[in-house]
Amino acid sequence: MNNRIRKFLLVTTAPLVTAALLGGMAMENSTHIKPQNVEAFHDEAKAALDEVPYVIGSWVGKDEAVPIEAVKLLRPNRIISRTYVDVADVNRRASLLIVQCRDSRDMMGHYPPVCYPGQGEVMISARKRDWKAGNMTIPGMEYLFERRGHEFTTRRYVYDFMIVPGVPIIRDMDGVFRAAEDYQRRYFGAAQFQVVMNGDLSEADRDEIFNVLIGANTKIIRLLMNGGITK
Repeated sequence: MNNRIRKFLLVTTAPLVTAALLGGMAMENSTHIKPQNVEAFHDEAKAALDEVPYVIGSWVGKDEAVPIEAVKLLRPNRIISRTYVDVADVNRRASLLIVQCRDSRDMMGHYPPVCYPGQGEVMISARKRDWKAGNMTIPGMEYLFERRGHEFTTRRYVYDFMIVPGVPIIRDMDGVFRAAEDYQRRYFGAAQFQVVMNGDLSEADRDEIFNVLIGANTKIIRLLMNGGITK
């Protein structure tokens, strides 16, 4: 190859390679998910959570106030804090908390091992559980917390699980941390479900209550899991 041809190739090849690289980068950037690309999903999620029923069988729910500090921390797209009472046995009651955030990173400071001790409660135990809810199996964590006073001690169980769109149901915050590392998935946000019950209830009773309250909302859970992600 003579010098004239070599110089010609050097002059023409470099711009072609550069153009190809820039074209590839532009094509890749065009596939990156941006916050505005998921607005339709968050609108759909909010509308679905608005439909969480107040009456589930013999259970009747009443909304509870959400602390302003929690709202500031979570920046939720939708948050539900509701106490359900079994009208067939008014001694049976449970609280349902559902939080759905637009950015999964906003969920990181809000989960039972952080929140309840922050309110002065002591975590007695934490164990992995798999529950039945309708026709779904829900992996999650069962926490037991205790509040100690001068003249009394109260206990409550928290059944907790997380949802990040595009992956199976997440048992605890570690899975949310991993999902938040994927900036493509991050903007689809995350959701957390808690069922809080009296510490005097048996495990069978607790599991039954979870099945009733969460089982009535499996359609919403599936919607949050899918999140519009098709890949």
